[in-house]
Amino acid sequence: MESSQRESEEQNLCPPEQPKQKIPRGGPRPERMDAVKKALEQSLFAESILLTLSGQFASIPELKGQPGLASVSGEEAWTGSLRLTAKGCLERMTGQDWHETVLSQLVHSMYEARRRDRLKRGYLMELKRNAPEDARPAVENWIHWVDYAELSLQEAMVHARELIGSHSWDHFAPQK
Repeated sequence: MESSQRESEEQNLCPPEQPKQKIPRGGPRPERMDAVKKALEQSLFAESILLTLSGQFASIPELKGQPGLASVSGEEAWTGSLRLTAKGCLERMTGQDWHETVLSQLVHSMYEARRRDRLKRGYLMELKRNAPEDARPAVENWIHWVDYAELSLQEAMVHARELIGSHSWDHFAPQK
């Protein structure tokens, strides 16, 4: 067998080269689900700590009636509920329920939780300014937990945008 014929037969034995699969730009990427869930779980963990701090501070006589405390407690209920709503949407999506209303609710709940985290931080800054000197370090710790909850939520939002695709995310995101 001639060398050129042998090379031709060897080439036929190799499978044809497969074109690389391109992920559509801005399209859904279901493989991002675990990253979204992990980041949101961290945010929910922080939220659980925040709820205990809120209850603890409300029971300290020196802080009762302080400006900002009641507002923070009210926001805690909202942010916890919104994060749980986002978690529920992700669970439904894991079960293949990618209905447009589920995606919309996911995006809305994350944006609204972030907005309320920022309000909560403002109320805590007010509380810190008005709190007795010896309570300020504890309020600062509370603020750090709010920052961690928001940072983890922000990470979850980035992954969720990748998960559902930028086109869908931008469609459901609040308009400025």
